[in-house]
Amino acid sequence: MVLGREQSNERREHFRINDTLYIQYNAIDQTTAEQLGQQLTNVEHGDANQHQVQLRSLQTAFTLVTDQINHYDREVARALRILNEKINLLDQIINQPDPELPTANQKKEVNLSGGGLGLLCEQQYQERSPLSVQIELRSSGVTIQAVARVISCTRVEPENSQTPYYLRLAFTQMNEQDRDLLIKHILFRQAEELRADNKHNQA
Repeated sequence: MVLGREQSNERREHFRINDTLYIQYNAIDQTTAEQLGQQLTNVEHGDANQHQVQLRSLQTAFTLVTDQINHYDREVARALRILNEKINLLDQIINQPDPELPTANQKKEVNLSGGGLGLLCEQQYQERSPLSVQIELRSSGVTIQAVARVISCTRVEPENSQTPYYLRLAFTQMNEQDRDLLIKHILFRQAEELRADNKHNQA
């Protein structure tokens, strides 16, 4: 029974979507990667990140409830998800950083799965080198952190002057709760794309 669940989770991790995310990634050394990986796998519940822990718990509960509602009424579930996105957007506007300060996260088009991501980037990274990654899921407003390994970083053809490299990353360390939220986000976005395709085909 456990084996079946693990195989199911593995399949879900490899679902891929094209998405727009706020993302920050930085090259780190192996020692820092190991330390950060330990911090991510051992969830902290201190005052510093209590708000983030509560937000994740609420988002998990919300996702479970809307998934259940979706079995009976897809339109109601969709309306609730839209309302959730609206609340997250308002929260971002209210807590918008000072425009004079540099923005930490960049809005990027990515190819995303539960196991990693690919995106165009400005500089070349060494294969197998570790990176710290922070992404904000637009469907929930939750920020997810991970340690990743560079699978490849190659020049694109035709070359883009701003982002001449395509970077492929594999997540090596991530909190299990974050991974669950990431996979749920991917499944939600896939369902949205399928609904949009069906409407387009029916039109």
